[in-house]
Amino acid sequence: MNDNDLERDLRTQRGPREEGYTPAVLPMTPDGGPVRASGLSRLPRAAMFGGVAVAGALAVALVAGIFSGSGPEVGSGSPSPSAEASTPAVGACGPADVAFTAEPWGGAAGSVGTVVTISLVDGRYPCAIDGQVAASMTDGNGNVLVTAKTAASRTANLDANTAFTVGVAWSNWCAGQLATPVTLSFKIDGWASGVDVQVPGGPDRSPPCSGAGQPSSLSVTDLQPAQ
Repeated sequence: MNDNDLERDLRTQRGPREEGYTPAVLPMTPDGGPVRASGLSRLPRAAMFGGVAVAGALAVALVAGIFSGSGPEVGSGSPSPSAEASTPAVGACGPADVAFTAEPWGGAAGSVGTVVTISLVDGRYPCAIDGQVAASMTDGNGNVLVTAKTAASRTANLDANTAFTVGVAWSNWCAGQLATPVTLSFKIDGWASGVDVQVPGGPDRSPPCSGAGQPSSLSVTDLQPAQ
């Protein structure tokens, strides 16, 4: 018998394991096998995979939000409109909002004068002096002797920590004896009437006559921040 005859004889014979052999069906999932290596039941395993699926969905949503600009916002440092403190608008000062405090009268170079501090009355809201400030001198009979305004029209904001000053100088009174008391008063643009200012020490004495035939004059300096 040669090699070819031996090979044909082996092919025609069936082995003992091939007689009646039926192949076994392999399980489709790990849970379908007879032995579960992990030892997990179906319910915990389902919960685990469900949690992984939810986490994956959240991650996808977060990434999509970042690229679309609609993701969760991180504090930007800018307060929301509702958190911003509202600042009331500053209105014009009225006579009841302003206090005028004068220094004693003094005299120099043929004039009498004083410095007046304009401040906010305690307990009043901040306000603005808007326009020009006028000063006048009135005698005891109610006659206005002289009047003047600040040269500049400006807005000056008054609050509890901010005040302004003006200087007043009255010159050249040649009309004789004054009817006393002589009163200094102030009026701000927009006011219907002025406010009398108490000046320590007078001026019941008039300024000297420095130019006969020349009118008496009053000067008011522009508002300056109080020192």
